[in-house]
Amino acid sequence: MWLAPSGLSADALMPIPWDDDAPGSLATIGTNVRALGQDLLAQARGRANPSLALAQEWHRSIYRGVPLPVPYYAGEFRNSDPRFPHLIGYNVKVGSRSAVGSSNVPAQLAAFEQAVRTVSARLDGAIAPGSPPASGPELAAVIEFAALAHGEWVRIHPFANGNGRTARCWANFVALRYGLPAFVTIKPRPADLMYAQAAHSSMAGDHALTVRLFAGMLQLAVRP
Repeated sequence: MWLAPSGLSADALMPIPWDDDAPGSLATIGTNVRALGQDLLAQARGRANPSLALAQEWHRSIYRGVPLPVPYYAGEFRNSDPRFPHLIGYNVKVGSRSAVGSSNVPAQLAAFEQAVRTVSARLDGAIAPGSPPASGPELAAVIEFAALAHGEWVRIHPFANGNGRTARCWANFVALRYGLPAFVTIKPRPADLMYAQAAHSSMAGDHALTVRLFAGMLQLAVRP
């Protein structure tokens, strides 16, 4: 949900809220997500460098052909560029949790990108391309990486909308990169109540529940 900054009315601000998918757009989004799954597989298995630009591509792909309140809301971050004035001062709240404030998004994203690159470099050196984790600790490290990438993206909420879908892209990108199946559905959002609880905790920076949830989801995905 879009929030007007304290002390200012929504009418006085540039941001235009984007709280829901456009009516009739779910079929298009579903088609886009299925096509994106193939791109994610190729990027992950090819060990593409984890980057903000990659996430922007995913977001644009999800919303290709979908009417948006402002066209550049697809693929552009909050408070990222004066060329996108409707995203300057765009604050977000999910339930009772506020996402990272708009002015702090660029720095938080830079830290996120550095973190995922650091972790992926370490795991790339330990797990051979095309091979799954060879030990319990390696598997646990991959699950934790997927959960932290997902959880931090949810906490930052860099886009005006569609952050959960993009967070699930991050989780599947990590899983596929290290020989595991894409065990988190991008759309629809997992119906498990624990998923909503985990996302709520991640908004506060606590990703422990997401780690446990993802371990269980992966176990179900690989069950014969």
